[in-house]
Amino acid sequence: MGKFGYHVIDADGHGGDLPDWQSRLPKEYAGHWEERKKKIAKQFANLIGVGVKETKGKARVDAGNRAGMTDPKARIEDMDLEGIDQTVMFPGGAGEEWAGLDRGFAIALCRTLNDARAEFLRYDPKRLKSVAKLPMIDPEAAVAELRRCVTEHGMVGMVTPQHVRDKNLDDPSFDVVWRTAEELGVAVCVHGGGQAIDQVPVGVDRWSTRLEVHAFTHPVGQMMAVMAFTVGGILHRFPKLRVAFLEANTGWLPFWLDRLDEHWELTPEQAPIIDRKPSEYFLSGRCFVGADPDERGVAHVVNALGEDVVVYASDYCHWDCAFPDTVKIVTERTDISQSAKRKILLDNARRLYAVA
Repeated sequence: MGKFGYHVIDADGHGGDLPDWQSRLPKEYAGHWEERKKKIAKQFANLIGVGVKETKGKARVDAGNRAGMTDPKARIEDMDLEGIDQTVMFPGGAGEEWAGLDRGFAIALCRTLNDARAEFLRYDPKRLKSVAKLPMIDPEAAVAELRRCVTEHGMVGMVTPQHVRDKNLDDPSFDVVWRTAEELGVAVCVHGGGQAIDQVPVGVDRWSTRLEVHAFTHPVGQMMAVMAFTVGGILHRFPKLRVAFLEANTGWLPFWLDRLDEHWELTPEQAPIIDRKPSEYFLSGRCFVGADPDERGVAHVVNALGEDVVVYASDYCHWDCAFPDTVKIVTERTDISQSAKRKILLDNARRLYAVA
């Protein structure tokens, strides 16, 4: 039993990257990394904590510098403080999947990152978990890296951006990745990526502030991804695949499933791969959505879609997280039942990641 009366699995935390892990890259890519650092600084110049060091609002400009992001001992201490028993950590998202459109660099970057993260996990493998970053620019290479990360490092899933440059996630070239995740029994986690370096923009190029870009890209990107997995037939083709849609809140989901169902009922022949409503695929027990602890829409989502869909996300330690109170906030909510809290904090994440 955890600090607040629940065993808690954080389905979406951040960090797990050792300091200066980039120095471990093969020497032939040192120049590539220096060029990439310049791109990162330019791309995220207006992001809180990166280029923006002060604000009049509530954003935590120094959150990313917290020791637990790069030091596993400090991370465990922060988990104890917050009431988290196990965490699944996600690496940052700056387009490592295609890394300047250089296949070799993308493969080396993902492999080096994953190896460093595996070292972080070894401090306490029972409590510290991670997903793998994959070179999606080359699906066959992504498969090899996923298999290596699961079998050698014990990683519990993979992370993918909402789309991969000019391809939606239901592009047939990615089927080999989903097939491998299903075979290995690990989760596919869609997690941001719409504002990454060298990404093909979907709407974000219309906005100039990070407020607008960040508010827009996450939910819209997840709507694209949900459509790809349901209408696009991924969940039909891979009936045992488990998928999470994270970092975008939850309130958009009931509306979007209703709208997809309506359009499927009007013209089902335009989705010839599937044989049932899109919502039926999503609500088959294999799909999950990540919730911030203080998100007002969570109760509506639970009431509309049931208790088996929402997973708790600490978002540690991003500029918009509620550390160290995220678990406390969930447990003190009066608009969610005790059974729903248990599922949000533990059971649903345990099903998603298949962790004991």
